[in-house]
Amino acid sequence: MAQLLSGGAPLRGRAGMELVVRPFRFREAAAFWGVRHDPELAFRLHALLGGTPAYLEMSGGSGPAGVAEFDRWVQRRLLNPASAMFREGGLLLREEPSIADPTSYSATLSAISAGNHRRSEIAAALGRPSSALAHLLAGLEDIGLIEHIDDARRGKRSVHRIAEPVVRLHQLVIQRHEAELVAGRAERVWKANADTVASQIYGAHFEDLARQWCFEHASPDTLGGVASTVRPTELPCREHRRGHELDVVVTESVSFAADRIIAIGEAKGTEAPVDVAQLERLEHLRGLLPSGKVGALPKLLLFGRSGFSSALARLADRRPDVELVDLGRLYGGA
Repeated sequence: MAQLLSGGAPLRGRAGMELVVRPFRFREAAAFWGVRHDPELAFRLHALLGGTPAYLEMSGGSGPAGVAEFDRWVQRRLLNPASAMFREGGLLLREEPSIADPTSYSATLSAISAGNHRRSEIAAALGRPSSALAHLLAGLEDIGLIEHIDDARRGKRSVHRIAEPVVRLHQLVIQRHEAELVAGRAERVWKANADTVASQIYGAHFEDLARQWCFEHASPDTLGGVASTVRPTELPCREHRRGHELDVVVTESVSFAADRIIAIGEAKGTEAPVDVAQLERLEHLRGLLPSGKVGALPKLLLFGRSGFSSALARLADRRPDVELVDLGRLYGGA
């Protein structure tokens, strides 16, 4: 539709159009798919398909009845060459009129999907100099397939992440194993890629939802203030002689005052419950925060897809500076 108004088109200069269509947020998507009662199922569906409403109909008009049926549903509806969803992740790029060379852009998406988030990492994966990536990254961001997130401490040191989950599924599973999937081996491919799905799809997506929850749903009591930005960062550590990645840094901006960090958090999308060791690590990271950016003692947020150990739950009950957020709270609480 935008092409009607550009270049030498007849309507150029005679009409204007502002068309913005955004996918559902993760809670809206859960309601749309009818899975609000099952946060784990809602999370898995959103991690693979995102919030595009049309994907419900393209997936057969209904989702799996429960978590027990999820793997079989994925094999039948997403990894089946006869399904409308099978090639969707690739078509989003190839059908975009502004992309003249889909191959280079697809390789960039593959690099980011595989866990290369910084420009230097993407360049190394592609075998190109960093200076040659500007137009590729800008093009993918313009069409909404990736997003760049500034570092919470150093704004110019950004990371790039996949913004459309169906693209990530296509790059990591479908495209790499297309020949096997066409041959009808969906069950084998899905089982063989369980570790990839757990770490590079579920793990990465859970971190994204944790940041989104802090910004959109968490109450001031939970955060110790109002979130103005929620971003990841990396903290240098002399003790361990390396940098520590931090998934969630919540910053509050107040008029006529410097921004201050009010909460930090870790998001664990694994199948094992979060234990006391993760709280101890988060306390260590709190001690590495630059003093000029911290006002009162920042809250500690632990996000656990599979819940928390009993020892950690008992400890958190006695600690007003610690908040535990499981999938139930992520999808239904503040």
